Amino acid sequence: MTSDQVGHIMTTAVLSVDVHEPITEAIRLFAYYPVHHLPVVDKSRIVGMLSTADMLKLEYFVPRGSIPAATLLINEKFCIEQLMRTPVITATPYDTIADAAERMSSRGIHALPVVNELNHLIGIVTTTDVMNALLNGSGITLQREEEEKIEIKPPTEHRLAHALEAARSALQRGDDGHAIAACLLYFHERNSLLESLRHNVERYVRNGQDERLHTQLLKDIDKLEQQQHAALALRL
Repeated sequence: MTSDQVGHIMTTAVLSVDVHEPITEAIRLFAYYPVHHLPVVDKSRIVGMLSTADMLKLEYFVPRGSIPAATLLINEKFCIEQLMRTPVITATPYDTIADAAERMSSRGIHALPVVNELNHLIGIVTTTDVMNALLNGSGITLQREEEEKIEIKPPTEHRLAHALEAARSALQRGDDGHAIAACLLYFHERNSLLESLRHNVERYVRNGQDERLHTQLLKDIDKLEQQQHAALALRL
């Protein structure tokens, strides 16, 4: 495995949920762990993907009142298989980082489950992993003899600003043959929108119903959908 492959930047301690678990188990995992994407597995084989945005669809069906009643209603009306996204776009540890970035950019997604030859989940790679890779020169953790990874630190604001400016300049010059600059700018904008959505969702969950906040959440979701539609239109 060479240093420019997905296997060197993927997260191996990946959180997942079994397709046969109740939908409230997925809600619990999103609430207790700092993740935005949750692979769905069936006997270790990847069968779908869930995101925090998918969970927002449930709020319209949650009755105001007791939590047990809401939990019972959600589990009766929904299952993970209904909400998960299929088919699953995946990567292998031997795919290049550039290929993974292009795959996420063209499909308007932010995470790729990494699978082995049996389609078993072995890791996950996100847009943040790709951005950290691109911002750190070759983007890859240095390889030791035993192939242990050195932790990649998040870029400073100065380095991020410099990389984004370099990406814009490359696009203006038409010097972006591998679409790396375009991917970096797209993912940066997408991450900014997702961070705004995450912040508003956290406020919504912690503080309860708020009409103005609810309206802002819908606006954030609409912006994300518009961006994804635009990316898909370019692909077509």
